[in-house]
Amino acid sequence: MLLSWAKALRDPGRAAKQLANLMQVSKLDLVEQAASAGHLISELISSAFKDGRRDAIEVLRPLSLALEELHSLLLQLPDLPPSRDLSTWRLSYILASSTLSDLRAGLEKASSSGGLDQDSIKALSSLASDLKGLKAVLEVARALGPSPPAHVLLKAIKDSLPTKLDLAAISVVLAYAPEARKDKEAFTELLASLLEKGMIELKEGTEDGYMRIPEAAAWLSQLLGLSIERGEVLAALRALKSRGLVRHVDERSGLALISPREEDVKAAFELAKDVCKHARLRVREALFIKHFGWKPGYASAIIEELASRGLLVSNSNSWLPVSEEQAKSLLVEAESCFEADLLEEAAKLYQLASRLFTKLSEEAEGLKLELLLAEASYCDFMQVFCEALALRSSLRRAAISGLPIDIKDIDRLKRMIRTANKCLNEALKRLSKLISAAEGSEVAKIASEVVDLIDKKADKFKDLRAEVEGL
Repeated sequence: MLLSWAKALRDPGRAAKQLANLMQVSKLDLVEQAASAGHLISELISSAFKDGRRDAIEVLRPLSLALEELHSLLLQLPDLPPSRDLSTWRLSYILASSTLSDLRAGLEKASSSGGLDQDSIKALSSLASDLKGLKAVLEVARALGPSPPAHVLLKAIKDSLPTKLDLAAISVVLAYAPEARKDKEAFTELLASLLEKGMIELKEGTEDGYMRIPEAAAWLSQLLGLSIERGEVLAALRALKSRGLVRHVDERSGLALISPREEDVKAAFELAKDVCKHARLRVREALFIKHFGWKPGYASAIIEELASRGLLVSNSNSWLPVSEEQAKSLLVEAESCFEADLLEEAAKLYQLASRLFTKLSEEAEGLKLELLLAEASYCDFMQVFCEALALRSSLRRAAISGLPIDIKDIDRLKRMIRTANKCLNEALKRLSKLISAAEGSEVAKIASEVVDLIDKKADKFKDLRAEVEGL
């Protein structure tokens, strides 16, 4: 039961502070809070009538009605027993006190501003919804009786009063954590859930990708009001590791490497795309370490995660983001190198561009799929064309120098030409189909641009092919 409440928490630290700021209230206190709020609503309605604010009246009337119904229910609530244990009824009192405090604060703010602006109207409309939700929760609590908070109450709060879910959950967790400690396995799961919510998801002290065991123990101790031991934290970390939320726990250094967080993976990919888009930069751990302040181990884990998802491809000792912008950027670089007769560099860039276009095609469909495959085929053609030109030049230099020429190199050159010709024909067939099938579209425009690139190399390739076929 306790673990269900702990898993419902979204921000344990903030919820604990909110609970600490709430005063213990009696049934009479709640009734008086409701009456006081009712008086403020009446004043606002009168003011709205005088000013002809129909929009404000349309919000205040339902709010007044919801408060009246809640007030009637509060009068029927049982008095709290002398025991300080957290029963369903005591938890209901906590939720009622917090909701009515929020209502009073909202009403006082609206009154002091001299009128209801659109933000105030929106806030009061939300409070009306909370009052209705509180009434629904109180009705469930009254039916359950003075028992420990059950799962049915948790569901009622989730469904009807979600704004107070954290407050309810932390109330239960703090009340029953000491008892739960008697069950080692259950307490470990509780600590693991709290660490997941606070230190992993909300990055409490783990912005650099590592959780420090002493800090985790201190955070848990402060949150629960208990002295949490190192061994208990280690057990919780092992539980998190078994669930894939922690990658490695180093007991000697007191550090635990967190598994890549989804938001960090997305941020890293966006940075990689932005950095590599217009500059000849590549992705390395140092980029993420400098930009995000991550430790090397976490930066490396992020790169591994991106690579496993197919969002990065390796390039020697660095990485490239898999994006259309990056693929086109590489293609532009490759074309420039080809025009400058830097054939070896051009071949490498065409190869990388082809890998990106091919990778992108795995998630595409229809005409977009055909276009990406056509661009990949063009890059394959150009890669082999560059390699063939480089080999032809090497053979020429050998012949001029009177050096022996290996027949295997000539055979390899012929295979290159056949491969290049195959890739070229494949690219032209795809491009031709695209231009006729998607006439006037952006896809057809891009396809035509690729055909233009081919036309610029056509004569040079034909000459090389004729020369090699004559060998």
